[in-house]
Amino acid sequence: MPSSSLPLFAQGLALQIGRRLARRFEEARNHPRRKADRSLVTDADLEADEALTAALEAAFPGVPVLSEERATALPATDAAWVLDPLDGTTNFALGLPMWGVLLAFVENGFPAVGVAYFPVMDELFVAIRGQGAFRNGEAIRTRGVDAAHDTAFALVCSRSQRRYRLQWPWKLRILGSAGYDIAMVARGVAIAALESTTKVWDLATPALLLSEAGGHWETLGGQPLFPLQTDRDYKTLDFPILAAASPDLWHTLRAGVKPKAAS
Repeated sequence: MPSSSLPLFAQGLALQIGRRLARRFEEARNHPRRKADRSLVTDADLEADEALTAALEAAFPGVPVLSEERATALPATDAAWVLDPLDGTTNFALGLPMWGVLLAFVENGFPAVGVAYFPVMDELFVAIRGQGAFRNGEAIRTRGVDAAHDTAFALVCSRSQRRYRLQWPWKLRILGSAGYDIAMVARGVAIAALESTTKVWDLATPALLLSEAGGHWETLGGQPLFPLQTDRDYKTLDFPILAAASPDLWHTLRAGVKPKAAS
């Protein structure tokens, strides 16, 4: 388990970079463009990634950094940082407030500390393996749901609705940030989240946050996300994931996820 100073460092860094991004967000000069995989990137993503990586390498020399915008494969290592400098780039570029900084410290392939900061909402989520999950310093837990409770809702990404038929009795919402979606399940706001094209840097922090808040997640195909594997290019790997407020609810919801026939 990392020292007690490591979560504090990660929180401070996420706050610093998040507030810097918030200034860019307010300026609305974000210049979105398409990467080779057709996902969006902005100058703000790249600047945040550079600042985060530089700070981590200075404070933790020799500890590799796995990042969406830089190194996408890990060397042989017992410890690493996994980061998404701007989760929810499309929202950021369009002026929508659901976006944030995701930062995880991984030990022996498993997340040990996770920090997610969403500056516009001023929500700081922290999870420490075996010690719980917190939002702005207050402990959070997932909430149960009565199947007859018609105000419950689940979160999905737009690709999920294109790829799957969802036979669920609850309302659906799209917020546009995988990290924020899963944080909302951990906080007890939503009952579930379905994300169909997430990468490891989208999930390292939220997965720990949800587990520590009492929730349950698995990939749809059953492929393991953790432990992380060395010399594996995570840029090429999607991990469709279903996150739910409890294991029982996960199994109920999983039975209602059916792939659509290819057109």
